[in-house]
Amino acid sequence: MNSHRYCVFVCNKQPAGDNPGGCCGSKGANEIYRSFQAQIAARNLTDRIEVRQSGCLSHCQAGAVVLVYQPNWGDFAWLPTKLRLKIRRRFFPQRHLYGRLQCADIPDLVDSHFVKGKPLKRCQI
Repeated sequence: MNSHRYCVFVCNKQPAGDNPGGCCGSKGANEIYRSFQAQIAARNLTDRIEVRQSGCLSHCQAGAVVLVYQPNWGDFAWLPTKLRLKIRRRFFPQRHLYGRLQCADIPDLVDSHFVKGKPLKRCQI
């Protein structure tokens, strides 16, 4: 993961049995995850971008939610991983949250954010 320029976390939280709505898993998160993988592979960006499924990103009302993060893995390398991630989230806001995503948004998002280096404003939350 050290060589990747971007990390993409796709919330894949599944809804509880008694609460079928409000979770990214019920709003197409698996399809969005696969769409990210396909778009990144089609543009030959797999060496620069890592796509992962994640747990809840705390914006359930805006599902499906994706976090794009630019890691700087050299910082705080001596700390345990969980503590290092907490410090980075708080003090290094090199992250962008996208919400209400549909598979049709992913090509535009990949082109804008990863190819041109500009966050896609219409999908940001």
